[in-house]
Amino acid sequence: MKNHLKRYSRLMLLGLTTTLTLASLTGCLHRKKTTYQTYMQNILDVNYKGSFDGYVDDNDGSKDDAQAMYDDTIDYLSVQLINHYSLANADSDEVKNIFNDTAKAIYSQAKYEVSQAYKNGDDYYVDVTVYPMDILNQVFDDVFAYIEDSNKKIAAGDYNNTGKEDYEAQFAQGVADIIQEKTSNMEYRSPVVISVKITDDGDYYCADPSGLSQVDASMLAIEGSHDRDSGDSESASSKDGSSENSSSDDNDGGTDISSGVEAE
Repeated sequence: MKNHLKRYSRLMLLGLTTTLTLASLTGCLHRKKTTYQTYMQNILDVNYKGSFDGYVDDNDGSKDDAQAMYDDTIDYLSVQLINHYSLANADSDEVKNIFNDTAKAIYSQAKYEVSQAYKNGDDYYVDVTVYPMDILNQVFDDVFAYIEDSNKKIAAGDYNNTGKEDYEAQFAQGVADIIQEKTSNMEYRSPVVISVKITDDGDYYCADPSGLSQVDASMLAIEGSHDRDSGDSESASSKDGSSENSSSDDNDGGTDISSGVEAE
């Protein structure tokens, strides 16, 4: 916003005009801040909660686009879980569906907060506070015990008459059951704050992809990682396009959770 107010001292009448103009500018600025905050909240709710109403009603988004964004987010986490638990060679749709349901259960417990937008230089930002879910560490011992038990059964010949796809589906379901049971008592790490730039060219506005990638990478704590001793939250900033979040791997291959909106 490039409007500049002139200051007058000779005529008191102009003081009223200036006051009204200031109120108008402040109102416009507040609306923009609220718009950006709502937009970011809606984008996160679409991707992680599968909640489309805000995106459709507030941002004139389509339900089909929202569904596609949510599906991409779920598919990406599902593939990560499949690889993590050494089921990458499992080609059956059943295994993929099992971990799709697991990804939905995990992300249904995602915890995040979006600040009101603020201006820094010529750009607007929103701060997204993410509470990383510690589910991988919560389930580690139980999954490890389950894998050991499965290996013993294999060695004992319990699965000699079981087909490869059937065994993989049974194994996947066992892991998924452990994870899904733990999601109801989700534990969280210390909050991570990511500053996400909002790009607005006057016609459309959208969240900066690098900031959204940092948000996405912060949702899950890495297995084997430990929280900081201090209660201070970590912070990451996308103002310079770099990430300071040390608790997650690079997310270059991650899902794109952004969606632009036409500016009012």
